[in-house]
Amino acid sequence: MVPGATIYHERADMTDAPRQVESDGDRVERLASKPILIVGAPRSGTTWVQRLLLGDPRCCGSQESHFFVTFGRVLGDFDDKAGRARPHGLACYWKRADLVAELRRLWGRSVGTLIERSPAAEILVEKTPDHACWLDVIDEILPSARIVHVVRDSRAVCASLLHASRQPWGGPWAPSTAGAAAAKWREHVEAAERSGARLGSERFMRLHQEDLHEDPPREMGRLWRFAGLEVEPARLSAIADAAAKPGGPAFEMTGELEGAAGPEPDGFARGGAPNRWRRELGPWQRWVIWRETAAAMRRLGYDRSGRARGGVTETTE
Repeated sequence: MVPGATIYHERADMTDAPRQVESDGDRVERLASKPILIVGAPRSGTTWVQRLLLGDPRCCGSQESHFFVTFGRVLGDFDDKAGRARPHGLACYWKRADLVAELRRLWGRSVGTLIERSPAAEILVEKTPDHACWLDVIDEILPSARIVHVVRDSRAVCASLLHASRQPWGGPWAPSTAGAAAAKWREHVEAAERSGARLGSERFMRLHQEDLHEDPPREMGRLWRFAGLEVEPARLSAIADAAAKPGGPAFEMTGELEGAAGPEPDGFARGGAPNRWRRELGPWQRWVIWRETAAAMRRLGYDRSGRARGGVTETTE
């Protein structure tokens, strides 16, 4: 896009009234302030959901930012040190509201170049699974952000996490025991659902990986409606077929790693088969995972056999 260019939006009534003009900066601010953020326990299918949305040219996005994990800790440190018997830290230099406003501006700067390079985009899509644990911080910094919580059977997630722990790309972060993997699933899912109950159905959507795998057009239709995008069913099927191909295109990056990104590493995308965990987990591992996650699983429409028919598919409980 040429710097200083403007984007014109025709009035809906098609009268001769002057057309509204939106500057580059206004457009960046608009898209950055109301993104769709995809969250969930790692290995739940969040990358798949992001790639589905990015198959629509009206959406733009890039690799995981971890923005709200990084700067949520800054706000947490601010609050902690400001409340101590001997207060110190950033509260000695910043008003909290000013710091939040500065983080909002920094978010806009972080995604601004990506938005500018995507002139057809109407929605910014960002996927960081760990943001599931920071939705309260997200709500404070971006009070119009919309959240898609991708949920998957805890046993399937744990099997995938254990696989990831044995890979060069997953070793630094993926838990290597069934108990630790189950605890990670529960932490992310319960944190997201607590915040989702407060955010409400206009800003929080739950999407079950198994339902999406079983009937992509139906669940994608729900997702596109949540995003406020009209689309023909045939187009959704084409997007789903393209996203199902192995690998997928590399994300465009605009920062220090610009031009350095390739496709996801081998083994990162495993196809999302719902019942693979039955072959990959031993009886003891299954027992450990079910003990840790059974209560949350049942609330979310799962039983010992997997995703229950007629299970919960609404946006909130």
